[in-house]
This record gives sequence, C-alpha cells and structure tokens, in this order.
Amino acid sequence: MKKKLILFFIIFIFPLFVNAKLASVDTSHAKIELLVETNEIVVNEDFVIGIKFEIEPGWHIYWKNPGDSGLPAEIEWKNTESIEFKKFLWPSPQKTPEEPLMTYGYYNEVVLPAIFSVDSNYIKNGPSIFEINFLICEKICIPEKAVIDFDLSSYSDDDIQVSREILSSWYNELPINFDRKLLIEASDNYLSIEWENKNNDITQAYFFPENKGLIKYSSEQDFYNLENSTKLIVERPIKYSNNAKNAIGVLEIQFANIKQTYQIDQSISYVDKIEIPETSNLSFLVAIILAFFGGIILNIMPCVFPVIALKVMSFVKESSEKNAWRHGLVFGLGVELSMLALLSLTFIFRNLGQAVGWGWQLQSSVVSTLLSLLFFSIAFILLFKIEIGTSFTRLGNLGSKSTGYLNSLLLGCLTVIVATPCTGPFMGAAIGWGLSQPFYVSSFIFLSLGLGVAFPTMFLSLIPSSLNLLPKPGEWMVKVGQIMSIPMLLTAIWLAWVVHRQSGFIGLRDLLIALFLIITSLSIYKMNHIRIINKFLSFSLAILGVVYIIFSYDAERISTPKELIIGESWEKAKVNQYRSEGKNVLVNFTADWCLTCKVNEAVVFNSKFFKESVSNGNIIYLVADWTNYDPKITEELEKYKRGGVPLYLYWKKDTKNPKILPAILSKQIFNEYTR
Repeated sequence: MKKKLILFFIIFIFPLFVNAKLASVDTSHAKIELLVETNEIVVNEDFVIGIKFEIEPGWHIYWKNPGDSGLPAEIEWKNTESIEFKKFLWPSPQKTPEEPLMTYGYYNEVVLPAIFSVDSNYIKNGPSIFEINFLICEKICIPEKAVIDFDLSSYSDDDIQVSREILSSWYNELPINFDRKLLIEASDNYLSIEWENKNNDITQAYFFPENKGLIKYSSEQDFYNLENSTKLIVERPIKYSNNAKNAIGVLEIQFANIKQTYQIDQSISYVDKIEIPETSNLSFLVAIILAFFGGIILNIMPCVFPVIALKVMSFVKESSEKNAWRHGLVFGLGVELSMLALLSLTFIFRNLGQAVGWGWQLQSSVVSTLLSLLFFSIAFILLFKIEIGTSFTRLGNLGSKSTGYLNSLLLGCLTVIVATPCTGPFMGAAIGWGLSQPFYVSSFIFLSLGLGVAFPTMFLSLIPSSLNLLPKPGEWMVKVGQIMSIPMLLTAIWLAWVVHRQSGFIGLRDLLIALFLIITSLSIYKMNHIRIINKFLSFSLAILGVVYIIFSYDAERISTPKELIIGESWEKAKVNQYRSEGKNVLVNFTADWCLTCKVNEAVVFNSKFFKESVSNGNIIYLVADWTNYDPKITEELEKYKRGGVPLYLYWKKDTKNPKILPAILSKQIFNEYTR
C-alpha cells in the first residue's frame, strides 16, 4: 500500500510542482511568489492573490500590528486603477521579540492572501505590475521592495492547482471565530480578557491585539484558570488611550494537546480597577498568624537586635519601679503606631502611582543617610556616656536618673524603622498578601506583625516574675551600654555603605559632612551642657546636619549600575528567553539595604559551589536589584504576593511555575529546593 501511495504521488502530484511556474522575485533576504485561484478577472467580483514569502532563516516580517516597532507589508496593483486592494487575510502571528521590545510577525514562510476588488471599468490591457513593500528584520531592519511583472492568463491549470493547495493550507492558519462568552475590561493599569472555560484544560494563553497602544507589548501576559472561566491579564502602557470601543485581535490558546487561535472583536468595559485573581493559599487568619510569628523572629535579626537590646537594658533599670509594665505597653504602642504610619504612607504613595512595598523608604538615600546618622549618634552617646536631658529622651535610660514613657514610645518607633531592611521567615508571604488587600485588611496584618515584634519585650514587662530574672541595676550597665555601641556602630557603617551604593561618593561626602556636624554637636553637649549657649549651639549644629542632608539631596543622583560579581541583571524578557531555551533559571530579588539578602548572598550565592553551577551553565542566575526605586521589580514582587525582598524564584527547565525559596537560606536548603 505504501509503495502504491508513493507511485501515485510521483505520477500525479509531483509533476504539478515540477511544472508549476509561479510569478516570483528574489529580494536580499526573501523570495516572493504570487499564488492565484483563477486566471480570469471578472468585473465587479473580488478575487484573491496569495503573497508567499520564503524568508531567510533568522529574519522575519511583520503582522498587521507589528507591536513595539516594525511595519506591515503593503501591496499595490500598479498599472490599472480598476483593481483595488481591499485587505489581507492575516494568518495567526508569532512573537518576534527584539530585546527589550516585543514585536509580532512571521519567520521562515508565510502566505498572505490578499483580496482585490474589480470595478466595472476594468479592461484587460496586458501584463500586470505588482508592487510589494515590506520591512524585514534580524538584528537590523531593512525595507525591501518587490516588483513583479505577471499575467494571470499565463498561469496554467497546474499552476492554479498548486496555488490553491498552498492557499488552502494557509487558510487553515487563519484564526477562527470565538464562540464562547467573553468579557473584556480595561483599567489604567491592566487589560483583562475573561472567557467561559468549565474544563480548566488551558495550559497557556496569549493575546495579539490589532488595536495599537491597547496593551504594553513587552509585558508578560498572565492567565488564571478560575472555577468556570479563564482570565488573561496584561499590563497597559503608561501612555494609554481609552478611545477604543472594542478590543480586536487574535487570542492564542494552548490546550493540553492542541494550539488554537481565535479572532475576537468585543466591546471594552472601562473600570477603575481590575482585580488580579488570588493565587496565594493564604487566608486572612493564616496571614495574621504568619505576620505575628514573623514579627517575633524579626527580634533576632541583625537590623533589629541592637534596638531591642537597648530596650531590655532599660527594663533592667525599670524593674525596680512599681509600674514598670507600663513601659512595655508604651513600647508596644510605639511599634503599632509606627506600623500604621508606615502602612498609611505606603498606601498613599501607591495611590499616587508609585510602586512601593516593604522597606521602600530605604530606597531613598536621604532616609539611609539619616538612619546612618542616627545610629552613629546612638553609638557615640553610649560609648562616651552622654546623658541627654529628658526633653530629648535618654536612649535606653542607661546612666540616667529618671525614666520617661516618651523614651519607650520612641524606642518602639525606632524598632520599626530599623526593622524594614529585614524580612524573616513567614512575614514575607504575610506582608505580600496584606499589601494586595484593602487598607483595613492590611491594617490587621501590619498590627499583627507589630504585635509580634513587641511581644518579647511586652512579655518581660507584663510578667513580674520575668523581671526577677534580670540582674539588679548597677555600674555594670554602663559597661554593657558601651559594648552595645559596637553593633550600633557597625549598623551605622553598613548604612553608610548603602548610601555609597545608592548615590556614590557624593552621597557619602554629604553623610560625612553631616556626621561631622552632629559629632561636634554631641561633643559640645558632653563638655558642658549646663550653659544655655552650649545647649543652643549643640542643638543648632545637630539641626544643621539634618537640614543639610535633606536639602542637598538630588533626585537625579543615582550611582552608576553596579557590576555583578556573578550572574546577570534581571529583565522579564531574559527570564522568558532562558526558559524558552530550556534552562534552569534562578532570580534573586535583593537590595543592598536588606541585611537578610546580604547574609544569604554571602552564605549561598557567593559560595564556590554556586559559582561553579553558574559557570557550568547548570543555572542561569539573574539579579533584580531593588536598592533604588524600580517599579518593574515592585510589580514583579506583587505578582508573587511579596511586599519586599528577599524573594528567590527558581524555574526548573520545562516547568511553567517557579518554586519560591525560603527567605533565609543555607546551602542545604538551597540544594533541596533546586535539585
């Protein structure tokens, strides 16, 4: 049977292709042939000519909407006004990415069926002249023109048969009408396409819009299989228009065993906000619990421990007081008020269009500088036993003769300020979930986190027997206070390094100038703070240092991109590219002001075994640096329900969804998640 089929092909089919002589022309990077369904033109009837492009490998031409750049093909029948081009029947396009842009078009081979109309004045007057203009691109783009002289009457029956068979195969590549219920919504930020899908059998979806400017072409398109529908969400450009009444384009859907494209033309409902479907398994109660335990663990993080240690030292002094427990409550109040203030500012900036998350304030070199000055000042006060009057508050009450609730309140506020560079276990998922909720829901999450931060301190103060475990006040407290100046000084130096990374040597210079003014201020106060002139001079110099930092800030002063020791800088397009190449991809969302991030990098990502994995090509390592403000990174964090860094995403080759690694890593944990 097989031999008979081969013989049939040789005798009857193959001669058609051998003898076919289609009108064609070669350009620099493509061959173009004209396919016809008839060799006669009938007045007042439309007819089709297929434009077949055979494209040089690696090059591509463009679809009707080319995306971020490019031009679609144009054709013209040159030597008669009676034949007019009406439209192309566009086959379903492919993604033709041109970093960092996204374009749509065709590789290798494509046939564009072109429909022409003929008016009643048409008179045949010899061969026709057919002109095709198109843009063809690889790493560079070249505009090309193809001019073909041809005569329809010269096409034989064999030529027409071959043309029809080729055209028929490409008619099958045209998108079909979409017969499911469809809802399209657009907000300022997103466009969503939702359609009925009770089987939940869709593995991938992509929308090619015909409307220009409707979506941000280079953004990743996320789809969600819901209970009885599938929802596709894509980002809109910064400069968008809401003039389009309908969303028109091609919806490409990958089912389990087949890919199908659909032509859609549906009215757009413009809304204030598009809700991104919840993909997290967290519930409100679980998020509350995770935030609480995350807050407790935050107490032993290197960014929080120095301040907590100061408060514990103050409890030693306050333990002899009858109402010492009140200081614990006031400290907790300071923590909670600061949490609410931080959350309120976060929501305000978000409503103003800024993409911010946990730790966002440290993305400003001004905040990093002021915090560095604060820790330098605390270290100086503790080391040299400077007693600042109750009008300012005695830090930790060390060496002072009186106590004040203001001290406990401010230490609670300070604890939250210095906690933001750290993200511990549990709290990353809880904060990310909380920031995706309305303000009142987020408030409970942040209050639970604050309660966790304050819990150990409040426990010591509220349980009288626990205070008996602390040693009695004495001269040893001054010595311990001086020892505690060391972690404060190290924290200040680390923040100075962050300032240098954020704004270069100019930012570091400004920090040193302000530090000189504040150290001079404290020295004058230490020498003689009884005299009013000394107090005034000391206070003035301290204020001058702070004002200098605020007014010397230049928003354009951002240090040049840092060279990575290992890996590449993160881009969404890079992730998609390496995943399409079947590579294992690890993305590290980090920041220089994140101590947890730096510890993980020292333990894992800068280790010999990890560097060997990257150099051997076993893992593609991408670094998303959030040290300075970057809305793209913030949006990516929100996508994975994370409010801050660190976040580690690992795509094993040929898998759709990434694994989310723990916030605190070791070599053993890393190997367990990536093997």
